[in-house]
Amino acid sequence: MHDVLWAAGLAGAVLCLAGHLSSPVRWWLPHAVALAVMLVMVPGVAGRDVLSAGAVALGAGCVWQWRMGCSYRRCAESVNLAAMAVLTAVAVGAEGAHHVDPASVAVAEDAVTPWAVLVLVGCWGLARAGAVLVSRAWPVRPTGPRPARRVLLAGESGGALMIGAMAIMLAWP
Repeated sequence: MHDVLWAAGLAGAVLCLAGHLSSPVRWWLPHAVALAVMLVMVPGVAGRDVLSAGAVALGAGCVWQWRMGCSYRRCAESVNLAAMAVLTAVAVGAEGAHHVDPASVAVAEDAVTPWAVLVLVGCWGLARAGAVLVSRAWPVRPTGPRPARRVLLAGESGGALMIGAMAIMLAWP
């Protein structure tokens, strides 16, 4: 099951990246980082150090996207990258909790509860709605050509697929 979810998250990362490849590098670089993080999150292979580095890289990508990204999608894509960074950090905690010696420390049986992941996904949805409202209330000055509808659709569906697959992988180990 985790292999299918990982492949779905990877497909979402590819969709997010595909819409920006014809743009300048500064617009698609954070999406390439997200794809790389999804690649290293292979179920059962990624270690705690790799996931920690991925969470930090996604956080940096989020800040980069907020400052330098496509002006039409800056808020929404920054929220997606921030949610991925938080979910990756939660995966670091879950990975560490599974490798603790039970004789030395009492650890809860479930490192990450489905309710906690549901709250994270709810916060992501609320932040995405807030990003849309803010972009409607205070429109940005365009810094380049407006992306085509298919590019916007690919980015939206790719972001939802990535966040959804990561959340399900964390909630049901």
